[in-house]
Amino acid sequence: MEKSSFIQLLSQNYERMELFFGTNETSNIRIPLANQFTFSRETFNGSKFEDSVKKIHKQKPKKKLLDILSPSNNISALTYRILVHLVLHPEPEQELKRLISNEKLLIKAGFKNSAYQNIAALFLTDEDHAFRAKKLHTEMKKHHYFLTGKDDIPYAVLLTNQSSNYGTLAETMRQYYDGLQKEGFKIGDSLQAMTQLLALYQEEFQPTLIEYTVAIKQSFTNKKVKVGKKFYPYLALLALVAATSEVVDEIIELSQELKSLSMFAREKEYALITATHYVLDSLIENNQLADFNDSLLFMQAVDMSNFINDMTFFLALDILDIFI
Repeated sequence: MEKSSFIQLLSQNYERMELFFGTNETSNIRIPLANQFTFSRETFNGSKFEDSVKKIHKQKPKKKLLDILSPSNNISALTYRILVHLVLHPEPEQELKRLISNEKLLIKAGFKNSAYQNIAALFLTDEDHAFRAKKLHTEMKKHHYFLTGKDDIPYAVLLTNQSSNYGTLAETMRQYYDGLQKEGFKIGDSLQAMTQLLALYQEEFQPTLIEYTVAIKQSFTNKKVKVGKKFYPYLALLALVAATSEVVDEIIELSQELKSLSMFAREKEYALITATHYVLDSLIENNQLADFNDSLLFMQAVDMSNFINDMTFFLALDILDIFI
């Protein structure tokens, strides 16, 4: 999609959501949903969305996938994102059944129920995959016991789409973590997520990826763009494809244009994330992923990073109760 068309559709989708939802949701909710529709090249239609939600609501079991958070009716933007995923899916009923089945497989493999498990269910393929992910997650705990938790389940699934050497992968992640910490990256879950994405390149540790990551961060800093912890996973994605300074410049230019939109008035960092997503999508479409030759896996990594990023936004409203 051309940049001007993307900006126009994104702004249009956000405005349509403002009219449809009214003041019930903050921009923290509408931005992820507007992005989701726009990157799917779809225009948000309130009445069609309402009809789709009603149909999905009839199919959902009680206290399952779409009731992600346990306290009362409080749910996150993640619930909305999964709902929109179903609405945009060509076979929403079958997809809902698949996700519910995948949740059960993850529990069977030994994972405890959580919102992050719902994200993992989107990317799980079968029962064997669930058990591979559990083995990797166990190995990750050996290398980073206190930091490894439920939020790492999706990445464990992503990294074990095929058979893997779990011990080597976990050790590689720890090497990236320690190496990036020495380079000034702040410790915590964001840095761990970053190291898990870097491990997608190869199971064995690649020092060059640390050099790429540091150089890319410096490229943003040189242009007076602040790189916060929330952006760490996207730095890793850029490092995976050996993004050049020209790619960084393109991201910064688009983010500046997005920041001029009212929808990003309070979410400047989300404008940078959205711009990065757009540029990464363009690289995929134009077969410009450098040495990273698995475009499907890379697309999944981008999507997963976006889902997990939206976990920080909460809303005290159950969208499935809106149209009853």
